[in-house]
Amino acid sequence: MALESREDECALDESEFFRCFTPELFERIRPQLVEKRFARGRALFFEGQDADYLWSIRSGEVRQYKSSPDGHITTLEVLGPGQIFGALSALDSGSYPASAEGVSDGVAWCLKRSTFLRLLSEEPPLTTELLRIITRRLDDARERMRSFAHDSAPCRLAQALLRATRDGEARVTRRDLAEAAGTTVETAIRVLRGFERKNIVKGKVGRVFLLDEPALREIADGSSP
Repeated sequence: MALESREDECALDESEFFRCFTPELFERIRPQLVEKRFARGRALFFEGQDADYLWSIRSGEVRQYKSSPDGHITTLEVLGPGQIFGALSALDSGSYPASAEGVSDGVAWCLKRSTFLRLLSEEPPLTTELLRIITRRLDDARERMRSFAHDSAPCRLAQALLRATRDGEARVTRRDLAEAAGTTVETAIRVLRGFERKNIVKGKVGRVFLLDEPALREIADGSSP
């Protein structure tokens, strides 16, 4: 779902898509990049809005999610420093197919859609790099769909917890975990209580501490009931 290692901040020339820019191309593009700050729990954009930008995360984390007509929310992916989003939307003249909000406070670089499309037409290697990124994201999405269809709720909750954990701590609510795991808040609470009884995790308001990561990984892999 994300880069293997998320640092607190990523330099633009080390981030997805931009890391294949030549020094000359960087000189051309830097003046056209706009920095936008985002806050935890605040929307960057909503599903259906015009897709005006390609976004690249400098610091912090962002989640993309879909809302159903009955108000159910499903987290599609959580992205961290060095990752881009809005790319597929920016390729056509349509709107954002999902909403995005800050998982934490952070900063993103934004490149106008018109500039992004001009770069792709002028620099063929950038198109190849973009296709690599999109292919990886599609592979991740297929794996999540497989997990939603076949893995148990404890398995999916364990996977969501591991994805959210930094230095032994996941700063997430029960609702966040439920949406990431494709289940209900009630189920997430019940499963987490089971983890706590087994001394695998310890929960507080808005936080979950990992006490036994190997045991949680066994559950995430489906090798432990």
